[in-house]
Amino acid sequence: MIVLAVPDLHCPYHHKDAWDFLRDLKKEYKPDKVVCLGDEAEFAGIGFHEINPNMPSPGDELAATVRELKRGLYKIFPKLDLCLSNHTSRPFRRAMKYGLPSQFIRDYRDFLEAPKAYRWADSFEYDKVLFLHGEGFMGKNGHIKAAMDHRQSCVIGHLHGWAGVQYLRSRMGQIFGCNSGCLIDETALAFRWARHFATKVNLGASVIIYGVEARFIPMKI
Repeated sequence: MIVLAVPDLHCPYHHKDAWDFLRDLKKEYKPDKVVCLGDEAEFAGIGFHEINPNMPSPGDELAATVRELKRGLYKIFPKLDLCLSNHTSRPFRRAMKYGLPSQFIRDYRDFLEAPKAYRWADSFEYDKVLFLHGEGFMGKNGHIKAAMDHRQSCVIGHLHGWAGVQYLRSRMGQIFGCNSGCLIDETALAFRWARHFATKVNLGASVIIYGVEARFIPMKI
């Protein structure tokens, strides 16, 4: 099958051209399956780091997130698999920190008002390729490390500053690691902490063809 991997959006702080870019990819590649690699939402207002006082309140941010997801992601992809990730899981991590049991917490589909055909899991596997968010892997070689550690082809997001594909081959066969970049607006207040970083974000998404070929498709800006 052909799989389209949508990387980190961090709504409502996604790039202004993200929805048009994803529509174009869907039209061009006609994917059989679409997976979001996680961090579809930012939730900066309930983060664990210093919060910019000029940003929206957590409630306003959630309302903006749902509004943008409905306008873009939900409309473009009525059916979607989503990898569990560090940002979208912030409400649950906050609840755990303060001792709230799961019975008090709404699930992803509920508070994000997502379509019924959306499902979340730690990872998904299609054509023997593993799709996951990428927590635990760092730096420009994070995608390669993921493939080596899992001993199979892997597609990750999470690492905004790098993107691309690396193939690895041994006597057991060939696998690849694919870093899908992100689709964020790096000028947003939510990412002000990274403004002095020399390495800027790589905008794009990935397409996996029949489990053997991976392509990172950069977004033209």
